[in-house]
Parts: sequence; structure tokens; C-alpha cells
Amino acid sequence: MSSLALRQQLDSPSVGLQHANVVLEDLAFRYGRSAESYLVTEPGRECFWLPNCAGVIVYLRRGRYLHVGGGLLAADADKPALLAAFTRWATGSRLRPMFYNIAPDEVHLFREARFQVTKWGEEAIIDLSTATWKGKQFEWVRRQSNYALRHGLVFVECQPHLMAREAWDRLSQELIEVSNGILSERPQIGDIGFLNGRFDPSTLGRRRLFLARHKELGRIDGFLVCNPCRGGREWALELYRDRPDAVRGTIPFLMHQALQKFQREQIERASLCLVPGVRCERPMPGDSAIIRNAMVLRQYFSFIFDVAGLYHFKSRFRPRFEDRFICAYPAVTLGAAVSFIGLCGALRLNSVKLIRSLWRQVRYARSRSTLSAPET
Repeated sequence: MSSLALRQQLDSPSVGLQHANVVLEDLAFRYGRSAESYLVTEPGRECFWLPNCAGVIVYLRRGRYLHVGGGLLAADADKPALLAAFTRWATGSRLRPMFYNIAPDEVHLFREARFQVTKWGEEAIIDLSTATWKGKQFEWVRRQSNYALRHGLVFVECQPHLMAREAWDRLSQELIEVSNGILSERPQIGDIGFLNGRFDPSTLGRRRLFLARHKELGRIDGFLVCNPCRGGREWALELYRDRPDAVRGTIPFLMHQALQKFQREQIERASLCLVPGVRCERPMPGDSAIIRNAMVLRQYFSFIFDVAGLYHFKSRFRPRFEDRFICAYPAVTLGAAVSFIGLCGALRLNSVKLIRSLWRQVRYARSRSTLSAPET
């Protein structure tokens, strides 16, 4: 089934559309290998299918660039054919594909298809079979979580299908308010999209939703949305929000409690998602200088996107970090980079919030000097 054929399906409320969405969701659940793989189920994306729906590549088109999040959603045996067919179609249509967050064990598929491969960050992975949450290395996590417990937070998993419609509608509205509250503090206008999820109560699917409920105030102080990967053997802690006046440590509390719950369920591992720019300074054979230099320069723009703070926070959970790559055909161009920036919206900025963010960076420069940094 071609991308055009599927797009025609998606434009009509047919049985074919419903079937395609069910198959797409199943492939994302079974074969998704990155934190954002399940985001392919969100509306507004286009698909390229193998015959008989054996595999799919989901992308967003901007100009002549095809931005692929979620990777190759197919069984390992079908991935070479899926990538080859997609590349032939894209080049025949004079389109340039770019894949994001490709894991090291799949890089060879893209090299063999003559894609340019460039490291652009590392994903924080927690092996749940070995994480004990004991000892000095996890002291910060325990301290944050215990503080939240002492100050009235209760951890609960929300299962919308078990709730009355009216109760779920009320809760959804409160969660939207929590989400919008924290976004008002960021310099961007709205969410950073494409590779980042947003809270939409109508598209949760098989995602899991965890709440930090304040039992005394009777409100939600924060929430965490986890995306399934690898058939549910891995969960990505992908979207988290709290109120500006939430109990200190609400987000670490949510993450710690969720990770312990996954351990009790014998889940293999969890992802804390990508940290862009980590250990990207060293050139790789044939990589993109545009991407590599942009990742190095990101440290000077922390008032726009605080990668240093992000790494420090995630490192408190003592994950191991795995390389992640951008794979572009035939190579990354300046136009492709501009297309990606426009797509994700990272530079759609509010001038007042931007100045406020820059002032905070200057004001707390001394304390930020103690942030954990990746070893080179």
C-alpha cells in the first residue's frame, strides 16, 4: 500500500481507515524501539506500507523533506525490504528522508542503503533488573520521593477505561490545565512537537498514565505518561508535567514510583528518552558536520533548551546512555536542518518568556556550574 493510498484512506471515515489505524497501533506497540515510536499513532502523519501491512514507516512531510520518527516498524527480517522500498519511492519522488533516534544495532541497515549517519545524542536507559534504588548513588532519588510522600502526594495509575465518562472528562480537563501551566514558563510558544508527545486525552491508546495526587488539597500536582516499546517489555517515561506550585520533587517522585511499579511487573527496562548533544564532539567517518557542530553549540543556548539541566536531572537515576543517530539520505543539508527546526517548533519563541529564561540562567549561573556533565 503506497503512502498516497493510505493518505486517501485517512481522509475518509471508512472501515479501511479504522483497520489501518488498528494495524498501525499494533506495529508501533510490537516493533517500536524508541521513546517516540508510539507517537506515530497520533493524527496528522503519513505512512509508507509494505505489502500486506507487514511493516510501516511513518513520517511528517515539510517541503521536500520527510522526517521519520519511530524508526522501522516491522519484524527484523522485513526491515531491509521496508527501508529499500521507502528509499526508492522517496528518491523517485525527489524527496529527502531523515530518520531520527536510530539505535546502534540498526545503523548498518542505513549504511548499507547509503544513508549518512550522524550521532546526535544519547538515550538514558534503566535496566530494571539491576536497579536497586539503594545506596549513595540513589540518595537523591529517594530523598525527592520521600519528601513528596511526607508532604501529601499519593501515587496512582489512572486507567480511563475503568472510569465513568464524566469523571474522565473532569480529570482530563485538570491534566490539561497542569500541562498548560508548566508550558507557560518555557520560552517556546506551545509544545516542542514531532519527537515529543503532548497530552491529548483522546489519543492515549496503550500509553500508561500516572498521577501525583495531593490528598490534602484534593488536586493533581503532576502527571507522567509512559509510551510502550518492544511489545511492552520497555516503557519510555516520555511526558511529565507538574504545577508551578506543586510539591517539590513531584516529577522525581512520579518517575521513581513508576519505575518501581515496572520492576514489580518484571518489565525489562525503561527509557528516560534522548538527551541531545551528549558526547557528539568526536567526528565519525562520513557524518554531517552540520548536525555535529549544532550539537556542540547547543551548550550556548541553554536559555532556549536546557540540555545541561536535562542531562543532570536524568543522570540522578543512574541510567546507562546509548548512542542515538540521525540517518539522512543522501546527506543532511542546511535546508533539512532548517526544515526540522521549523517542524519541531523549538525556535518559535515568546520574547518576554525568552528574556525571563535568560535572566534565570544568569542569576543561577553559580549553582548551575555544579551540574553533572557527561564524561568525554
